[in-house]
Amino acid sequence: MKNNFVTKLITAVGILAVLFYFGYSVLTYLADPLATTVAYSYRSDESVTVSGYLVREEEILSGGSGLVYHTRDEGERVSAGGRVATLYASQDALNQALELEELEEQLEQLEFAQNVASGSQQVLRLDSDIMEGIFALRAGVAQGELLDVSSESESLRAMILKREYTYSGAGDEQMQQQVSALQQQIAALRTTAQAGSSAVTTARSGTFSALADGYEGVLTPESLESMTPSVLNSIQPAAVPENAVGKMIYGSTWYYVSAMPADQAEEMTAGESVTLRFMSGLDREIPMTVERISDEEGGERVVILSCEEYLSLTTLMRHQNAQIIFQSYSGIRVPTMALRVVTETITDSEGQETQVSTTAVYCRMGRWARLKPVEVLYQGEDYYLVQADETTLQGMSENARESRILRSGDEVIISASDLYDGKVIE
Repeated sequence: MKNNFVTKLITAVGILAVLFYFGYSVLTYLADPLATTVAYSYRSDESVTVSGYLVREEEILSGGSGLVYHTRDEGERVSAGGRVATLYASQDALNQALELEELEEQLEQLEFAQNVASGSQQVLRLDSDIMEGIFALRAGVAQGELLDVSSESESLRAMILKREYTYSGAGDEQMQQQVSALQQQIAALRTTAQAGSSAVTTARSGTFSALADGYEGVLTPESLESMTPSVLNSIQPAAVPENAVGKMIYGSTWYYVSAMPADQAEEMTAGESVTLRFMSGLDREIPMTVERISDEEGGERVVILSCEEYLSLTTLMRHQNAQIIFQSYSGIRVPTMALRVVTETITDSEGQETQVSTTAVYCRMGRWARLKPVEVLYQGEDYYLVQADETTLQGMSENARESRILRSGDEVIISASDLYDGKVIE
């Protein structure tokens, strides 16, 4: 009986101890509710989202009837008189041309292997080019630039086959027999392939695009000079000729035109620089110049931006949503509740006291709270972008200064009672 009583007493004491511990923890938290978060590098933009069109000086290229085989890559520069496509009278003629192209590629690879000894400087350079090609292909896939991926993969394939032929171990006599056989096949195919084909050339030098969408003669650089919101909002493409094989883009300047609310357009002036970021199609920021802002019509204005870069990367883009960025701010993001204005009393050598206010955040460093002065760069909806206030930190020792510089990754205190620099935080 006595043992049962002792056991129950110990159990009751243990339960009371646990309840006391949790009760004390709750009361401590309510009295000093510590909450922290991690500060991190962040960028905020002052921007507007718009919808508009890309405008270029363009000309549709037409050919005769038949199957079209483009001989130029999308966005490739072509000189005057250069071939951009070949028309084939039948599928058999096209197949022969593709076979001829493949045989010519094999011949080039065999001749390379025939002229290069294994382990020579040229082979080592080929290995280096293959590695560069792999890295370029990987980068293109990561960025979603499919046109670049296609071009890089073809180039990489050709280099790998060259290397394979080089290390195949075939003797000079065997390799010469293969070269001779390929040359005979190529000579025979050239006669028949050329008979069933015709070339499409360009009269002017420019940039080639395989896509004709009907806006080439509707949206022109000349039409932008008098473009109004009503005209732009009602724009429609013209019919594309059935025998179109693509188009040529002339010059290096292209435009982005958009009808936007008048109050947003008033934030820009002709001649200033802004940044354009497309919502899809091209993952990069493009520097643009404000060319013209039209008169207001129906609460809208037409804004025309121009650029002389990235033309070859935008040939397939026409109607695009985009952000026009006026100003960008980069700094360390902290919650609005973490920012504090701390007033300190400073006594000079003559004993006079001065009240100095400092904008700062408290950071948890080990078991202590450390005051870190900051300068506000930008205010968002529920956050600030800040940087270390170098002016306030001047005059401190190196160790003191290092401990007070706010850095990305610091644990910022959002809420806690009776905070001060050096306070011990449990």
